[in-house]
Amino acid sequence: MTRELIGGLALLIVPTIAVLILFRIRFRRQSQEKILYDLPAFSAENDLGEVLYVSTVFASDLLAKVWAHGLGNRGNARLWLGNNGIGLSRNGERDFTIPTSAIQSLSEANATIDRGVEAKGLISISWSHNNVGLVTNIRFRDKQRHNEIMKILIEKLGVSFA
Repeated sequence: MTRELIGGLALLIVPTIAVLILFRIRFRRQSQEKILYDLPAFSAENDLGEVLYVSTVFASDLLAKVWAHGLGNRGNARLWLGNNGIGLSRNGERDFTIPTSAIQSLSEANATIDRGVEAKGLISISWSHNNVGLVTNIRFRDKQRHNEIMKILIEKLGVSFA
């Protein structure tokens, strides 16, 4: 009887931990959405192709993932460039634009919060929204396309890579 009771309690621990993690993420997302309300609306003009949306993190804490508005979910996306800025159209998530006026710098990186790639495999876009510094990381599937897009971003946005 004692063994069954201990086994039953052990089986309850896993779902309890999963539910606690779910509530923690939901609470974090809701508190972040109060700060990062209304992401800039998506606008599309020039399709730059498919990318992997890797992450958006806080510039002040590169280990803190932004969960607001579904930004915590990695996945396939299309990168767009327009007069208003850089647009990201993500599969199954809310699309958004990073306004040109909000972009602070562009750089290449090897890793972000939970993803490591080859040297200079990520394009990191440092920007701000509602006075909060953010860094959005994207990745191209091949290095040639990565380099082509870097040149296009430098020409069109007038922002250099750090």
